[in-house]
Amino acid sequence: MTYTSRFVGLDISKSSFDICLLPDCVSASFANSPKGIVDCLALLHSFEGIERLVLEPTGGYERLVVDTFLAAALPVAKVNAKQVRQFARACGQLSKTDSIDAFILADYGRRMETRLLKAKSPRQEQLADLVTRYRQLSHMIVQEKNRREKVRNSARDWIEKSLTFLLEQRKQVIKAMEACLASDKELKQQADILMSLKGIGMRTACFLLADLPELGELNKAQGAKLVGVAPLNRDSGLMRGKRMIAGGRKQIRDALYVAALPAIRFDPNMKAFYEKLRERGKPGKVALVAVIRKMIIILNARMREYKTTELLLDQ
Repeated sequence: MTYTSRFVGLDISKSSFDICLLPDCVSASFANSPKGIVDCLALLHSFEGIERLVLEPTGGYERLVVDTFLAAALPVAKVNAKQVRQFARACGQLSKTDSIDAFILADYGRRMETRLLKAKSPRQEQLADLVTRYRQLSHMIVQEKNRREKVRNSARDWIEKSLTFLLEQRKQVIKAMEACLASDKELKQQADILMSLKGIGMRTACFLLADLPELGELNKAQGAKLVGVAPLNRDSGLMRGKRMIAGGRKQIRDALYVAALPAIRFDPNMKAFYEKLRERGKPGKVALVAVIRKMIIILNARMREYKTTELLLDQ
């Protein structure tokens, strides 16, 4: 019997999702509801050799689908929407419909390397939601402060009331993040490992746990690329362009940028590393990005050691 690798693309919206299964070219549409997802699972279970289910982030509409498929032990990968769109253009596919998008996602999974998602525990899901809410509140606080600067009449009082509410809710979210860590032994241990590096506080540790769960399973290059602090070549022929960083997970990069500032002040090793780069003529921001890259390498190594120890203890 010949084994066939099958790839499934899922284009998900609020009310429904389309799938395309390659190389069989099977297409179907289902309601984005528990019944629709069960019907989709029944269809997928009728095929053997499903190697990857590929989808894009949709702001949360994909969560029920992803959680159900992971619980069913299916290999799910979430890919960058911009990269998939560029892939479609490179294939000459300029049209865009739900069924076409599902086909493109399946074809992308068949041709490109993708990273599998891992099922999260209820506490990990809760922490991720709290981190999302913290960022939303921080964004709204900045917006209200900017508005306050431009208002000189009674509307300023309403902005002040709004700011008071948002600041208080953000404090409550921070307390909830602390409680979430305290209620889960594994999460607490991982957060303590992350906070063992100077510059990483509780909030940054939560950001890393929520948005960079791959820590401990990466090599040096992979970690830097995921965060977007790997210097990329810009060479062509005899021309040697300036190395620059691009892509990656901006929210984690921003958090580590803030964490690197106290690290180069209070961590002797980071301070010496930063000053050595500056003495060699590197601009301040370039040296700071190098510090971030070094922090990722150290955090990844410490998390790898922790996960390896836990694995051995489980055995």
